Parts: sequence; structure tokens; C-alpha cells
Amino acid sequence: MMGRGNTRVFGEYEGLFYIDWDNFSSEHDDDDFWRQEWESSLHQFISDFTQKFKSFSKCNEWISREEKAILENRLFYIAVADNEWSVAIKLIQKEQGYYDSGNLENLQAKHYKTYLDGMKECLFNQFEELGTYAGPWTSGRIRRGETVNDMHNISRRGGYK
Repeated sequence: MMGRGNTRVFGEYEGLFYIDWDNFSSEHDDDDFWRQEWESSLHQFISDFTQKFKSFSKCNEWISREEKAILENRLFYIAVADNEWSVAIKLIQKEQGYYDSGNLENLQAKHYKTYLDGMKECLFNQFEELGTYAGPWTSGRIRRGETVNDMHNISRRGGYK
């Protein structure tokens, strides 16, 4: 399937889902109404996710030129990025600081699938279908109710292996 944009993840233990902008009121040409729908949806995702994973808290930080973090814990950011025809909701690894104790990458490897599943579940509370990254300029689709084995390439590592 042809891609809906080209934002992607780069870390070994990262992943993303796309939400098509078409999910937000196409029946009104009012930008304010459309923006309210998006903001309401984002607030609902944040609420659902932080109830499920207590280690995450709200943040409001640009972590790159295109990615704005909305949630964080010690290991990861959850960020949003405009992706032309969609918005990407990304799980992004935090880098280990010089003075951080332990090995963040081992902990990230242990938890990233759980967090990606949680993101998927929380997004499916609102949407019937999510986009997935399948390679440069290509994407896949998953629908509510599909099992983990049906998911394709939601992370840089090529999905759930």
C-alpha cells in the first residue's frame, strides 16, 4: 500500500501508529471544529494511556524538529508528528545520560512491545483502523480486533517477532 507520509522511527525499540486526518470531521470546513476534535481525541488517548501505564506522565517538549512529546517515563517518550495525510503517534526511546544508572536499552527492549500494545489498545478505543509503517513511502493497516500476529511492521524491528 502506498504510504500516507514518510515519518518513521529510527531506534531499535521504537514504533508508531498513524491516524488518518480523515477521521476528523470532514463534514465541516471549519478549522476550529476540526482542531477541537483532534485535541479532544489526543486528550482521550493521554488519559487512557496514563491510566493503563502509571509510569507515564504528561509533558510538552519538542524532542526533534518534527516530534512533540506528549507523554514520558524514564525509558520512552510518546510523541506526535504531522505526517501529511495523517498524524503519527510514536514510541521514542530516550537516550541514556552519562550519569544514568543501569542499562536503559535492556529495559527498553523488555518494555517496548507492552507499550506499543498499550498505544494500539488506547487508540482503538477511538478509531476503527490504524496505519502502520511498512518501509519508505509504504504503510500497512490494522483494524480493531486483529490479533498481534496480524500486525505488520509497527516498529523498526519489523513488528512483533
